Amino acid sequence: MKPNADTFQILVVEDSKPLREMLVHVLKDEQTHADSAKDGKEALDRYYNAPYDLIITDLNMPELTGIELIKKIREQDDLVEFIIITGYASLESAVEAIKAGAFDYIVKPFKVEELKVAVRNVRDKVILKKKNKALMEKLRSFYEEIDRYKYTKVTSWTEKIIKEIENLNRLRQEGLLKDDEFDNFKKRIFEKIL
Repeated sequence: MKPNADTFQILVVEDSKPLREMLVHVLKDEQTHADSAKDGKEALDRYYNAPYDLIITDLNMPELTGIELIKKIREQDDLVEFIIITGYASLESAVEAIKAGAFDYIVKPFKVEELKVAVRNVRDKVILKKKNKALMEKLRSFYEEIDRYKYTKVTSWTEKIIKEIENLNRLRQEGLLKDDEFDNFKKRIFEKIL
């Protein structure tokens, strides 16, 4: 399957070839594309060439550990999510993984269904993050538009402003915006036009 913009992109980073191939096989479906890398260095190269929505990474690998991989990618991208899988679990590594930005920490051996549940949860989170980012870009563009036309005829803009506030309220009701974010955006809109 060739990935497209709507396909959920997963990168499996695992130094054990049989496990890596099995995970790629079980995670691929009509809405998900899965690639693999044998270590953190290869994963980083793959990520820079084609960013992923989710990276499932082993904790202990040659070249670059799972935690180091998370930290390097997090420096540039806060949309991608991570799941750590490890056969060497410890409380310290779990805390470090979560602090670095891992969504989940799964101990080997694990049930495939456990991983699939975590992947579904990540997919939901990524979809919300992408919608939120698109909304923020739309709002930013809207603010720029308000600045450009601040002193021109405002009657048509009044309708747009009302519609945008209604859209923001709908997003708040759907749980995509917190009440304080909604109030902040509304306040910023009114500050721009007054």
